[in-house]
Amino acid sequence: MFKTILVPVALDHTETLARKLEAARQLRGAEGRIIAVSVLEDIPSYVAEYAMVKPDRKKMVQEIRKAFADTLTGQDDVERVTLAGKPGVVIASYAEEIGADLIVTGASRPGSEGYALGSTASRLARRAPCSVLVIR
Repeated sequence: MFKTILVPVALDHTETLARKLEAARQLRGAEGRIIAVSVLEDIPSYVAEYAMVKPDRKKMVQEIRKAFADTLTGQDDVERVTLAGKPGVVIASYAEEIGADLIVTGASRPGSEGYALGSTASRLARRAPCSVLVIR
């Protein structure tokens, strides 16, 4: 059984969330913990310089944290963490930092853009310091 399990939550792709949490609960040891991780991606500077209205980062973070909390309503056994950066990089770094021993992530069936850009699940599988379970 696993002691510390990370479950990445992409707020625009929650279709696998219930299955990820179910798998995490089945694999969690008696004293284990599940940590849901949402990542606020930075707006690339080459995009931000052309934006007509500059985003209010503080407001964006508040709205994302609220959406994250709403998404996990009723999941009282799940801790919540919000990070910033590129999900496949910062989640792997966070897993190493806290000594996570499993990441339960989701993967959608990729279109051509998924093959060209790669997915968070594939980045985690390459970078994570621990086991990665991919749920479809």
